[in-house]
Amino acid sequence: MSMDSGFVIAVGTAVLLVMAVFIIIFVAYYQQKQAKQQLALKELQEQHRRELMAATFRGQEAERRRLAEDLHDGIGTMLSVTKMSLNQLERQMNGEVTMRTSLHIQKTRSMIDETMTNVRRISRDLVPTTLERFGLLAALEELADRATDGELEVHVDCPESISDLSSPTTLMLYRIAQELVNNAIRHARARYITIQLYCINTEVRMSVLDDGVGFDFDAVMEDKQGGLGLRNIESRLSVMDGHVTFDVAHGRGSQVHVQVRLTNQAPVERAIVG
Repeated sequence: MSMDSGFVIAVGTAVLLVMAVFIIIFVAYYQQKQAKQQLALKELQEQHRRELMAATFRGQEAERRRLAEDLHDGIGTMLSVTKMSLNQLERQMNGEVTMRTSLHIQKTRSMIDETMTNVRRISRDLVPTTLERFGLLAALEELADRATDGELEVHVDCPESISDLSSPTTLMLYRIAQELVNNAIRHARARYITIQLYCINTEVRMSVLDDGVGFDFDAVMEDKQGGLGLRNIESRLSVMDGHVTFDVAHGRGSQVHVQVRLTNQAPVERAIVG
């Protein structure tokens, strides 16, 4: 009887141990499955966020293109017609034009020419046609030439042509360079700006360096209005599997480094920055 009781207890203990091990394995498996499901959900959410951001940027570019076409085809055409009418009126008046009237006509013609120049400049900023026709390097050089004046020099440093980048990548890099150059001019009061561009294998890197007064990065990012441009840069890069590093501080020049991994493209030959 005693032996039977001991046997029953041993069997019961073994059964309990097996059940305990089974429960532990089941709980571990369940937790692992839950973790995988949560990870998959986060990945889906991140993918959905990227798709929404990409759609937003596509919408912005489409709206910019529409505005540029309206400026060129609408306002630009009307200004050209107005200038032609003014010239025709001047010819019809012949010798009846007084000195004062002639000065007014010249001033009006000069104002029309200046307005037409501004319309073309705004149209190019909205839709960089040079980027579409000749590529990123040519567009950056045009951006630098337009920004350079007597007190400001903008230089592009890219020893070799970057021609193997996709259209979305080149447009993103151009918009980022455009934002950083404008910030360096308007806010940092820079006098010398360098845009460096080069590729290493399947990664493209772009740096924008300036000698301006710098800024407090944390303070700017806390300002919802002031930090909009910087957050926009980070959002653009998040869509394209890239990231940005801000080497900035108040009272000294800034260095902003952008890296984008070209996962869906063939390796690009290395261009060394001189």
